[in-house]
Amino acid sequence: MRPVVFDGQFGWFHPANGPHGVVLCSPFGYDALCTYRGLRRLAERLAERGMPVLRFDYPGTGDSAGDASEPGRWRAWIDSIKEAVAWLRESTGVARVSLCGLRLGGTLAALAAQELGGVDGLVLLAPVLSGKNYQRELRAHYRQWLSIPASMDCVHEPDTDAFVEAYGFRLYQDTLEHLRAVDLRRDAQQPAARVLVLDSLDPARVDALVAHYREQGLDVERQPFDEYGKFMLESLDSELPRAAFASIENWLTDRDGDATASVRGDVGGAAGHVAAHAVPVAAQVPAHFPAHLSTHATDHLAGHPVAPNVVETPVWLDGGRLFGIYCAPAARCEAHASAIAPAALLLNTGAVSRIGNARLGVRFARRLAQQGISSLRVDLRGLGDSLPSVDGLNLDALYAPEGVDDAACAARWLSAQGHRGAVLLGICAGAFIGLHAAAREPAVTGAVLVNLQKFTWRNLCDEQGKPAVAPATFGSTRSYLRSMCQPRKWLRVLKGQSGGWPVARELAARFTARVAATLADRLERVSGIEVGAREAHRLIAAVDAKGAETRLVYGVLDEGVEELECHFGAYGSRLRRFQHVRAAFCERTDHAILSSSAQENVMSYFENFYRDSFSGIARTDTEPAHDARATRSRWRQSRAAQWLVKRARAVRLFGEAS
Repeated sequence: MRPVVFDGQFGWFHPANGPHGVVLCSPFGYDALCTYRGLRRLAERLAERGMPVLRFDYPGTGDSAGDASEPGRWRAWIDSIKEAVAWLRESTGVARVSLCGLRLGGTLAALAAQELGGVDGLVLLAPVLSGKNYQRELRAHYRQWLSIPASMDCVHEPDTDAFVEAYGFRLYQDTLEHLRAVDLRRDAQQPAARVLVLDSLDPARVDALVAHYREQGLDVERQPFDEYGKFMLESLDSELPRAAFASIENWLTDRDGDATASVRGDVGGAAGHVAAHAVPVAAQVPAHFPAHLSTHATDHLAGHPVAPNVVETPVWLDGGRLFGIYCAPAARCEAHASAIAPAALLLNTGAVSRIGNARLGVRFARRLAQQGISSLRVDLRGLGDSLPSVDGLNLDALYAPEGVDDAACAARWLSAQGHRGAVLLGICAGAFIGLHAAAREPAVTGAVLVNLQKFTWRNLCDEQGKPAVAPATFGSTRSYLRSMCQPRKWLRVLKGQSGGWPVARELAARFTARVAATLADRLERVSGIEVGAREAHRLIAAVDAKGAETRLVYGVLDEGVEELECHFGAYGSRLRRFQHVRAAFCERTDHAILSSSAQENVMSYFENFYRDSFSGIARTDTEPAHDARATRSRWRQSRAAQWLVKRARAVRLFGEAS
């Protein structure tokens, strides 16, 4: 596969030699993050069956130019699908093109096909049939997110007509007005010669749509989509809908016969056609490409504008194994300076692609570039568009040492471009990878690590990739104590409906571990004798000895605070003995940085940290996080206030969770 850019849209082309091409139309927002890996695998499977495939990001989404808040997005999204079809036809010379869309992508695909005409096939995967229902669904998703512990301490967005938000992604008023008017039966009456519908969500509406298409004389096939629920889980847990994908492959190739005999797409061909570290994608053309594809569209990728004074360049790292996007001020791309400031290196959050939760990676990279700071947002192995392409992931894979190797490789690449090293930004699992990279890689000069959950990792998954440790053990002690404040909880224990001993044992073990860690630390300070495993201390000492300025940033109610306090005392006070490592705490900051307040807190903190430590530029007025030493009394007041305000809600939540 190779990246392409057309009319500001970023996409991926999966080459094949067949006469039938496919354009994949992704869903919107959080749905797109959940299914990113799955849709990539579908594109690869279709290419292996002899169909060239183009998947891409709509304007203002993913890695494409623009922002979702800009007016005219709805019209731009439909037009971008039509442009994608034109690009595929012109680039490959295919005789037929089909569209395949998931959720809102299916709706947009049907509308674009209606306007285009001449579309051979249309695959609708759980399409949005009613715009009004979809808006209600998004609002329900937002309320659902507010009900989980990871959202605690976030700022609730107002219930307004200006936008609808779900998991950090927003649809704005202009788009909502167009969406409310959508009825797929009325607005896309004859979208294609053949239609395949896979849906198990709304049987009555789907029946009506299928009957309507058949009345129009279309060849319509309907199949169930029983795997939908497991496919639409968060990116780490999302499972490939193998039966659905097989149905799509067979249906699309049904009319092609021998012409679509299995042809290997270049799923990993980029690895053999790039330099040892990275090259602009413009120089990268798979060897088996037809001659007319060797230059088409690749000349756009030496660096393309995505915002005022901001240019982005897709790059391959480590011999084509890792993929990233280098974002820089336009002036930086025009003239190379002999000595420039460190660049920001944005790591994956969990299993999410480089785009980031709520598109944070993309928006922040461009915001930094407008301030003169270059950045690289990179996919670590097995994530996003890097290699290997995998069917599934687990926690052990996210915390594997190979991820640290990849982050170090990316930091060295930035140094090779003339930057004075890299300043890492990692969230959750990305914070773990960033901390270990900061401890060992000379090219890492600093790090902002947000909501770090573990300092060290022991493989926890069984042979099937599922956590062998009960998920409850990952909860914080504060969560357990809040649950214990509920009389109904104790009543369930007394009735034998819920086990109290496992919780008690877990709390006792944690209390013992904290006391032991405190005693071991004091003994070491007095005698210099190291008692027991002190891996977390050795890790932080390695970061400090290397001189990498590092900040461990936590939301005040994040579960990672417990891990910090277990190893380094209340508020991380024992970090004070280190010169280059500090802890800081942010109010109104949820765990995955989905809320707008959390996103602003993280971006502003990183900007101020970067300026203070590496550039000498004046700080911004925003001060979202505070050093633990200066704010201990304020910390206690904040935690008490948070507990009082949220007590009723937390008690209800943890009671339901049990």
